[in-house]
Amino acid sequence: MLEVAGVHTYYGESHVLHGVSLEVRPGEAVALLGRNGVGKTTLIRTVVGFTPPRQGSVRYAGRDIHRLPPHRIARVGLALVPQGRRIFAPLSVTENLAIGARRGVWTAERVHEIFPRLHERRAQSGGTLSGGEQQMLAIGRALMTNPTLMLLDEPSEGLAPIVVREIGRVLLRLKEAGLGILLVEQNVPLALRVADRVYVMSKGQIVYHGASSALDAAEDVKRRFLGIA
Repeated sequence: MLEVAGVHTYYGESHVLHGVSLEVRPGEAVALLGRNGVGKTTLIRTVVGFTPPRQGSVRYAGRDIHRLPPHRIARVGLALVPQGRRIFAPLSVTENLAIGARRGVWTAERVHEIFPRLHERRAQSGGTLSGGEQQMLAIGRALMTNPTLMLLDEPSEGLAPIVVREIGRVLLRLKEAGLGILLVEQNVPLALRVADRVYVMSKGQIVYHGASSALDAAEDVKRRFLGIA
């Protein structure tokens, strides 16, 4: 489905990603872990076209997409849930969901089914929602584009534990429905609960790759790169 191969990405002359490669297979959930500032968000930006790579390739469903503009990349089946949610605060929940909606199995009614609170607050402006509700809205808005792969950048950031558990439940449900997921997270328990495989990044490079279950035994990796004793 998604193949990132040997990607080098820069901000100006600052070399951020150094030959990064990863893969997300159809219907699979993959987590990208690492400390702040190691290049995780830059990789997401590279995949969706905000910061195109200078070297390497990004392929989706067998098609080169790294030279396409972001709006074209969105049309091939990728949806981004950005860090910080970035919902449209003045617009209602219903209006936020309608922006970018495309025909498919994901409708407003189905989004309301997995996020009942959005149904309850459908006439409310996005800016008046709680942080957890805004994250639900950001995920729901991405689903309304009817993607085959969803990229989520730190979806648990700043949320209460009960809301994080709810987000995890929804992501598992989406995976069971066949949606591919690339999850950037610092909440390791959440990531391991959702993901089939894990990549760990440090200083713009992938330093570990394996099954989620195998990371528990990789004590040196957890200590050195994730800060888990």
